[in-house]
Amino acid sequence: MTNYDRVSVVVGVILVGIVLLLVLEIPPRAFQFTPLGTPLTVRVTGGWLASLLLVGLSCAGTEAVLRTHPTVRRRLVRYTFPNWILPALTTLALALFLPQSPNLLYWVFGLAAGGGILAWLILIGYRSLDGKDRLAASSQAALNLISYLLALAFFAAIYRTRLRSLVTATAVTVIASLIALSMLRNEKRSMGQIVLYTMVIGLLLGETTWALNYWRANTLTVGVLLMLLFYVLTGMVREYLRDSIDRRVVLEFLTVATLGTWIVFRFGPP
Repeated sequence: MTNYDRVSVVVGVILVGIVLLLVLEIPPRAFQFTPLGTPLTVRVTGGWLASLLLVGLSCAGTEAVLRTHPTVRRRLVRYTFPNWILPALTTLALALFLPQSPNLLYWVFGLAAGGGILAWLILIGYRSLDGKDRLAASSQAALNLISYLLALAFFAAIYRTRLRSLVTATAVTVIASLIALSMLRNEKRSMGQIVLYTMVIGLLLGETTWALNYWRANTLTVGVLLMLLFYVLTGMVREYLRDSIDRRVVLEFLTVATLGTWIVFRFGPP
């Protein structure tokens, strides 16, 4: 079986699962906790459980494909889990957002496009294990674009829930840390260092979300602001890990952040 066949099987199973979400009916359950002395109710629906199952299938399927790479079989690559992240988050995005499509046409188009992107991400993750592969280097810009779009989608969706800051800030911390890890995984540093810096990025995004929850702004506005902060932090950490950060680089990122913030407040929704 070729890699394309393996990827086709993985993506096919995931897409079938997403289709089944339309007819799946599991009674929701509510769980009550008392963190920090205040009651918190978490409502778990069948859709969420099925989405988590699909994410698990995505991770397992991606790992099965990666395990066929020569560098993994010869144990030249120690960690493959960062390559699971983008396929897993793409699967989660499809499972959560496709049921909200306004009509069947949008749903079918989203399913087809999402399936294509998911297959491409798994294949690129496979090829990125070989640093000499020219496609891995030439596709980095597309991977970054997908990463930022996923960050924007999840940041906005999390803020839109209007749940307590303990929930939303934690969720943003986890999502930001995972996406940052997927973007920085190929830097020439130890995995421990990379994980540490990605956790710092996630914590900064989570603390910012906690503060923004007191500001009843438009969901898209908050999502874009968080994505801009994420862009600046990941970019500066990448330059630092490459020992190429200097005053000019810092000014470039601050300029982009300032300009982006001005555009959001000037032309964004109120």
